[in-house]
Amino acid sequence: QRIWALIILCALNIVFWAVYEQQGNTMKTWADEQTNWPTLFGRKLPSTLFQSVNPFFIFTLAPLIDRFWAWEAKRGKEMSSVTKMAVGCIVLGLSFIVMVIGAKAIGTGKGSLFWPVFCTMLLTIGELYLSPVGLSLVTKVSPVRFVSMMMGMWFMSSFLGNIMSGYIGVYYTKWPKDLFFMFLMALGIAAGLAIAAFNKPLSKAMGNKSD
Repeated sequence: QRIWALIILCALNIVFWAVYEQQGNTMKTWADEQTNWPTLFGRKLPSTLFQSVNPFFIFTLAPLIDRFWAWEAKRGKEMSSVTKMAVGCIVLGLSFIVMVIGAKAIGTGKGSLFWPVFCTMLLTIGELYLSPVGLSLVTKVSPVRFVSMMMGMWFMSSFLGNIMSGYIGVYYTKWPKDLFFMFLMALGIAAGLAIAAFNKPLSKAMGNKSD
């Protein structure tokens, strides 16, 4: 039962990474083509700096979220691992509301750096709720003799998500930008709701190891 529960989570994890990895794909294209980058010390900042935004937020937000979870635990209200993963997917999806609004406001022109940076901050929160929690969950829930295989399956789901990200990214050039980002939003929220819907059966299959 625990193995099947993890297989379901890995399948939904594919959707998460397919949406999340747009930050290095279509979001990077947006930052390059439709963003006004500021000038610092007389030199215009290159759009390649956008690739540093996500790591920056990981370093700054991870300690804060860790303290928040510790605070929740002290009050006896910390969410289960499966619930955290559902929240992570939903936050990821909701983060693209920013880009939907930005795309409608900017149109085919160029706009503020606020749109891709703020969206990236939000989706990084989603990543912190899912990625490290998922890694920990696999090691805790997997039967001892299957831990390595299940970890491989977890990373395989990330691999498949990255491939799917490329296929999804093709529509960035075919659809209106606001429709494309709305599609990403729907995928993220749908994956989160699917994890939430399976929360009770998954938690039951995993037992107290899913806490």
